[in-house]
Amino acid sequence: MNIEFDLNGRVQKVVITSVERAIDVLTRQCGIKSLSGTCLEGLCGTCLILLEGKPVYSCLMPAFMLRDHRVETTEYFTKMREYSLLNSELTKEGSALCSSCHNGIMLMGMMLIRSVPAPTRGEILSSLSNVHCDSIDPDDFADAVLKIIQHLGIARKMP
Repeated sequence: MNIEFDLNGRVQKVVITSVERAIDVLTRQCGIKSLSGTCLEGLCGTCLILLEGKPVYSCLMPAFMLRDHRVETTEYFTKMREYSLLNSELTKEGSALCSSCHNGIMLMGMMLIRSVPAPTRGEILSSLSNVHCDSIDPDDFADAVLKIIQHLGIARKMP
């Protein structure tokens, strides 16, 4: 089956089989390096992508569901100013991201930073349920995201 979708701002045309998962197509055919199929059960978050701006475990998603959708991976964000700010801020907060969760945490952070309206602290903390990692303190992550949002001037009034 031929499908077309937007991957990190570029149109991708791929040929898939009915049994392929999105992670397999993205890594093998599209060359995405930030994804890992560590558990293949949606438990670890190393396969997270943004599908139309929402986090999805690509290891659980059939590849045909990519058709006609916008997909973003960590690679999309790495050259953005916000990505660099988030990485720096997390380091300042003392959160050394392990290699397993780095891409998932950064992807969730970028999703939150770009959210309109800006997320609340509770929404930020809740987003961490998508990435299962013990190397980051949730409060440090929330502080970093909120500082960047404030720095960029896109914060809304907190309740």
